[in-house]
Amino acid sequence: RHRARLVRPRRRTMGLDGGTIISRSDILRGQSWDVANADGGASTSSRGGQLSAGKVHTGRRRADPAERRRARWSHCALSGEPLREPIVCCGLGRLYNREALIEHALAQAGTFVSDRSTYAYANRTNASSGNVASHVRSLRDFFPVHLRAVAADGRRGGGSGGGSHGRAGKRSREEAAPEFECPVWGVRCGDAVAGEFVAIRPCGHVVSDRARRDAEATAVEPHCPVCDVRFDRDGCVH
Repeated sequence: RHRARLVRPRRRTMGLDGGTIISRSDILRGQSWDVANADGGASTSSRGGQLSAGKVHTGRRRADPAERRRARWSHCALSGEPLREPIVCCGLGRLYNREALIEHALAQAGTFVSDRSTYAYANRTNASSGNVASHVRSLRDFFPVHLRAVAADGRRGGGSGGGSHGRAGKRSREEAAPEFECPVWGVRCGDAVAGEFVAIRPCGHVVSDRARRDAEATAVEPHCPVCDVRFDRDGCVH
């Protein structure tokens, strides 16, 4: 007698269409590209995959426009450090720490004053966003400016003096980001309601555009509303 053998069917992992066997590598090969480009690579690993299984790709986080405006008025456009005297301005209206900009101009000419400036220049050159000070090549491309700092008791914050115990209160005075205002109208630099500001040449005083227009309207030859030095209407930098 011959007994019939019972053949147990082999288990197979089927694909999404019910008839195609698909492996894990096949899935990741297609999905890694979608994930890597869903948010510009903000939340992907070096292999192109997801950082965690529960990660939801909602797109790259964008900076608050108000914070970006305040940062332009409180930090050096080149080094990212808080602005400190002496402060200079270029023809595009960007503010810099004078020391950082001079080191940058020397580096572009092939002179490096320190290892730190060498590495910083190399990083800015290789940055995907481009060099923000590539147009500055000599001392004639920038000029000193004078900004009026906001008094310590006039700082913004929640409530009265207790607001200084927050994150800003943990930083030293040297590390704290400065705040500036128009010396004529007292509006804060960087506020959305303050409008534009201008740097008057040749004196370098920074005032609101409203103060500049008032100075031009009250005299045939406009004078700086701060120091009374005559200036050219076309020489102001916005």
